Amino acid sequence: MNQTFNVISCEVSQNDAKAALCRHGDDSASRSDGLAAFAGRISYTEQRMRSTWTRLNMTGGFGTIECEVVIESSFHTRTFAKTANRLIGYVTGANIPRCARGGATIARETLPWHVTYREFSGTLPNITEIGRNLINATIIAREPTFGQTCTIRSTPANPATIRTIIEMGRIIREIIGGTIICRGAIEVNVTFSESTSSANNGAGVSVSVTLI
Repeated sequence: MNQTFNVISCEVSQNDAKAALCRHGDDSASRSDGLAAFAGRISYTEQRMRSTWTRLNMTGGFGTIECEVVIESSFHTRTFAKTANRLIGYVTGANIPRCARGGATIARETLPWHVTYREFSGTLPNITEIGRNLINATIIAREPTFGQTCTIRSTPANPATIRTIIEMGRIIREIIGGTIICRGAIEVNVTFSESTSSANNGAGVSVSVTLI
């Protein structure tokens, strides 16, 4: 039986004709008969998520700003089709409690930010990672040496990205990334990276993800 989906990259194991290591976007191309049946939707056990980065790095020509960042996300539904760039929810709240180096402030007037589906990867039928885009995420950054400020704002062309890492069906961490221009008193490209993170439903309950 043929199934359809867009394979961004895929490697079929010679030892197991029913498994493939793949990265997938939307459901638009065809797949060979030898693989296991493909699930068309992603399902979360929770509709709300809180992601915390105890140290998120914003690195540019001014050096590195190091801050704790917390964002609250809400999905439209717990289950959605795997369609690239599909709007699946919003970031409804964001906070930067403290910074160890430099400074940063959430531009709260820009909330809610859009969350779009990007891709997933893993060995079918299991998934190990889900990618999402953050659109219109806006942070006022203060560089650590002279205190000059600029505004980081993600766009559809240059989004901030979140990679959700999954083990045994459960979300264990989220990795933020992306390179976005910071405009203001200074103008530099800023790259996001992080050291530690956690994700749950906002009440401390872990979130699981399955293909259905």
